[in-house]
Amino acid sequence: MRSFTLYNITYLFSQALGVFALYKLMKAFFEEIKVKKVIETVSFIGYYLLTSSVYLILNNPLVNFVVNITAIFSLTFLYASSLKKRALVGLLVYVFNACTEMMVVTLTGYINFPITEANNYNSIFGAVAANVLLFIVSMTASSFKSIKSGAALPKAYWAALFAVPVSSLYILAMLFRSNGLSVYEVSSSVVAILIVNFMVFILFDRISLLYKERQESALIRQQNEYYANQLLLVEDLHQATSKLRHDIKNHLLTINSYLEESNIDEAQKHISSIIGVYQGKAEVVHTGFPAVDGLLNFKLRSVSDLGIKINIKADLPSDFNFSPFDLTVILGNLIDNALQAVSQVEKDRFIDLRMKCSKGMLIIKISNPYKTAVKKERGKIVTTKADKENHGWGLRNVDEVLEKYNGTSKIDDDDVFTVTVALYTE
Repeated sequence: MRSFTLYNITYLFSQALGVFALYKLMKAFFEEIKVKKVIETVSFIGYYLLTSSVYLILNNPLVNFVVNITAIFSLTFLYASSLKKRALVGLLVYVFNACTEMMVVTLTGYINFPITEANNYNSIFGAVAANVLLFIVSMTASSFKSIKSGAALPKAYWAALFAVPVSSLYILAMLFRSNGLSVYEVSSSVVAILIVNFMVFILFDRISLLYKERQESALIRQQNEYYANQLLLVEDLHQATSKLRHDIKNHLLTINSYLEESNIDEAQKHISSIIGVYQGKAEVVHTGFPAVDGLLNFKLRSVSDLGIKINIKADLPSDFNFSPFDLTVILGNLIDNALQAVSQVEKDRFIDLRMKCSKGMLIIKISNPYKTAVKKERGKIVTTKADKENHGWGLRNVDEVLEKYNGTSKIDDDDVFTVTVALYTE
């Protein structure tokens, strides 16, 4: 254990700036916090106390590495994100931290870094400069916004992004163990590693922006199609009403004449014809929420021709304001798979949809008979349509939406195929 010196005091004060820089880096990567602000604050204070104690008491580079990277990864769970992104953020943040520290330590004359032995580094200037440099890196990173998005990137992209920080850690470890390298060689190598990883950060930001724009563009195209269909339904119903209003007197006279002749059957047929005009133009569902109505009426507009009975009950509050984007991803996916399954059934075709908000949760449940099990990979429903570019984007992102709202999904395929999705809205 180190004796308590001026260096230790300086380290503790400067490390506080380093922890604030870490906080800024986390904010650069993550947008939505999952816990209360006080818990976030306590967590970063805990990180400060833990890492400072380990450094000052044990003073072992290998132990410091394990504790730091584990603690940084743990901090990512304060924020809403996927596990892949948490791991990548943990690696990048640690590499930023290690590079800035190693660069300053090297430039202040300490270039031998045995990773399993205690070191005797005691530069007060270095302790301050390392955390100031990390703070500058964090402030630069904070200017990037798109990296916060939860875009679902292809696996190959994730692999490429992970490869750089992992390789960087290996190279840094080799530099720790190297002997005979000059200050210039070590410091220039560390600078190069820092620049490469920052380029990965920028690349991640740009790719996230690209995929976010791509998803939003696909959403807009689909929603425009849904709303256009909704307008056509309203217009057709309006025209049918206008025609009937114009001829209502003649229809009433005809019905009255049938009744005067006690021809009840013909009177009922005529009334049924009038009702049929309305039913043929009516909406399949009307919840009062355009995002829901537009999607469902578009998807289910031709089900009556296929002999599919639709049962829909939507119990949604008047202030329902769930994200149209996320609702389209979840609801569109469920409806597509239900229609695909029902179309293969020869009789007793139906789709039963229930939506309700209860205790801060949006619950969506859809049931339908099926002949062939819906295609699944690793327990998840996948599209079987040839046009995967337009039909598969929602399926690729459904898990991201569930994770965003801390949601869950349950599949029951005993007698009737049933999918239940629950998402927290508060």
